[in-house]
Amino acid sequence: MRIGILGGGQLAMMMIEMSSKNNKLDFLVVDPGENPPASKFIKCIKSEYNNRTSLDLLIKECDVVTIDFENVPAGALKYIEQHIPVYPNSKAVEICQDRLFEKNLFVQNQIKTTNFEAIESEEDLIKAIDKIGTNSILKSRTLGYDGKNQIEINNQSPKKVWKSCGEVKSILENKINFSTELSLIGVRTISGETFFYPLVENYHKNGILNVSVAPYEDIKLQKDAETIHNKITNELKYVGVLVIEFFLDENRQLIANEMAPRVHNSGHWTISGANISQFEAHILAIANMKIKPISINNNSAMLNILSKMPNKDIIEKNGPLQFYDYGKSERKNRKLGHLTITNPDRSALMDKVKKISKIIFQ
Repeated sequence: MRIGILGGGQLAMMMIEMSSKNNKLDFLVVDPGENPPASKFIKCIKSEYNNRTSLDLLIKECDVVTIDFENVPAGALKYIEQHIPVYPNSKAVEICQDRLFEKNLFVQNQIKTTNFEAIESEEDLIKAIDKIGTNSILKSRTLGYDGKNQIEINNQSPKKVWKSCGEVKSILENKINFSTELSLIGVRTISGETFFYPLVENYHKNGILNVSVAPYEDIKLQKDAETIHNKITNELKYVGVLVIEFFLDENRQLIANEMAPRVHNSGHWTISGANISQFEAHILAIANMKIKPISINNNSAMLNILSKMPNKDIIEKNGPLQFYDYGKSERKNRKLGHLTITNPDRSALMDKVKKISKIIFQ
């Protein structure tokens, strides 16, 4: 079976790497970049995602197509799925590309979210601030991941905020007091069977994920999160890995924040911390191959390497750990790699996380 991937970033790279032991699978990657991370394992076709010649090649050469990031043009996916399966489907990707569509989907399925209002003009923003208050944040409906295109209102004038956001379609949502941020990584098969990893606790800085720790052990919250996940994947007829990010409020209620229709940064720990990684699980699901029940090995942590690659020798002296280099050039806030640490003793794990964080987040 040949699997096409639109996007050749580190997520595609790890999907290919983690699935390479299965010699029944082959891959074809399309990416507009020069030597993207996936090219470490396979030759990538340099092309824009909506190039019809490249899409026709995927249709001709592949049995199924997937994505490695959610901003692949939905129109390209719609074109492909007229001929061969695309997982996740174009409808799911289109919804996850737009914060308003995403929030409306949560509401339609009786899933708790922050209070929000759709914004298309300065007048809309003024009315929404009157309704929600200034303790709120304006987020562009599209291209708003990793803290991008997000502006806190506070004491700023609506006119200034609207100008600062580029006068693009947005949503205003109230900021809530939350105790922590959690994510649930789940995978749904073509037959509708679902598998879940334990809840992950996430720590962000400037809107970018720094550290993830698993498992976050709470039987009730795990069940609640899985129920929410099943509602969404059943509604969307979803196939593959879907990640839902939550705020945990002061009453220990899950507040759905956003979704990712793909393998996710908060699931990188599964490479060494689970019997099957999120990357392999996604590929097995879309290839309609058997997935074993998921189990975890130890407590695990993942630390992102951002902006500048630290001295590997210094880090490895603080092992044991696994070091993943994406082969990218350094750039502010760019994800260059990650570290994973496992330990049966959670306290010892967190001590190691703090020690290494001082090195890579200095």
